[in-house]
Amino acid sequence: MNPLSRTRALFCWLVLFLLGAVWIGRQEYVDQHERFFQSTSVAQRMLSQKTVQHEAVLATLAALSHPPSPERLFPSLQPAMPQLLGLGHLPGGVWAGNVAEPQGLTAAVERARQLGRPVTLPLDAAHYWLVAPSGWSLLLDARQLVPAADFPPGLANLTLTVDRSPLTLLEKQPGDAVPGWTLALQKPLGAASQPFQMRSTRKLTPDAWPWMAWLAWAAASALLVAGAAAWQRSRAEARRQQEQVRLAAMARLSTLGEMAAGIAHELNQPLTAILAHTRAAERLLDDDEERPAVRHALLASAEQAKRAADIISRMRALVQPSSPALREALDPDALVASLRFLREPELARQGIRLSWHNASPGARPLGDRVALEQILHNLVQNAADALAGAGGNRHISLEGRAVDGNYLFSVSDTGPGIPADAMPRLFAPFYTTRAQGMGLGLALCDTLAGSMDGRIAARNLSPAGACFTVSLPRAGAAA
Repeated sequence: MNPLSRTRALFCWLVLFLLGAVWIGRQEYVDQHERFFQSTSVAQRMLSQKTVQHEAVLATLAALSHPPSPERLFPSLQPAMPQLLGLGHLPGGVWAGNVAEPQGLTAAVERARQLGRPVTLPLDAAHYWLVAPSGWSLLLDARQLVPAADFPPGLANLTLTVDRSPLTLLEKQPGDAVPGWTLALQKPLGAASQPFQMRSTRKLTPDAWPWMAWLAWAAASALLVAGAAAWQRSRAEARRQQEQVRLAAMARLSTLGEMAAGIAHELNQPLTAILAHTRAAERLLDDDEERPAVRHALLASAEQAKRAADIISRMRALVQPSSPALREALDPDALVASLRFLREPELARQGIRLSWHNASPGARPLGDRVALEQILHNLVQNAADALAGAGGNRHISLEGRAVDGNYLFSVSDTGPGIPADAMPRLFAPFYTTRAQGMGLGLALCDTLAGSMDGRIAARNLSPAGACFTVSLPRAGAAA
């Protein structure tokens, strides 16, 4: 897994923050709605208690055998019932009260007797008569049922529909001056005689939103993403170091193998000459006295020379790179992604930019992944060495392209290029243009490419720079 880049980390943080913010906002909304529902229910019970109280007063008056006159009762009831504006009685069809008889009272009394309970006779949006079957009637002001200060503090707007128009009992959020999310709940009062519809609304304005919780979650989610990114970077760095150690070990083994093969090649010819000369001397000896001793010594020398040749032959067979055991269709993008993962941090510290362009997406080279990785690593390292003393734009460009039945990997740099006298011997073992070089890197690359039925070539670019091209068979191409 590649470590998180800044863009990916920012995107992950944004997604994580939005998910958490939605959850926090939903929890806050549920909590606000629950408090709003409870406050509305408390207000509904308070208003219902007042309306039930009205029924109780009418029932008490109806139970009196010799009730006082309304004029005398009203002063004693009004202090305990601020909403009471008038009191009257209609015994025998004659009105008696401290206010004038309301229009339609007789019909209201008749309707109350038919229903067996008090009925309302609205005058306007705020005032109504509560008429009992006994003829007793109360003139009430709905605005005075409950003082505004006694309502729960969680309420914002509260209306009561007595007649056809809603009556405002509480208004803490007037109009649509502030945007927000509106909560609304409508309930009837609990008295059967006064089932007025109570409506409660509250707007969740921006000042009620959970800004502090969102800010805390933004900081916490940022810390989580930063911690995850740091953990991934540490894992990637550890894996990069392991891969570099593995490749370095493989390169050392391959270098030693190439060196052993070169030494074997160089020593085999002298040993062969020694063997031939010794046998010639054996045939030319004429001195009979010294002949047994000389012959014994020469025979021993010949045996030792043959033994040395056999040892060197076995060493060459042991260390000489062989054809890859498995050839498969390789993904060039994945190969270069692994190479960039390992080399880009080091190259960036050297001020060298590494780029990759796949000119033939979908095409696949046929070869051994480890061998091709080693070739590309060596070529990139050589390019980086060539750019070590260069100035200006220091750039290593990798390109993959399908040409006919082959797939070509090109590694180009913006360095000084390859000297003309070095070009013919570039892939010869032990030839190098660097003071600290061993002259085996490009020879090894050439050997590995040949083991995959491929080849490697070099050329200079104009106006400056060098390009190495590795040609491999293309998977799916006709043989």
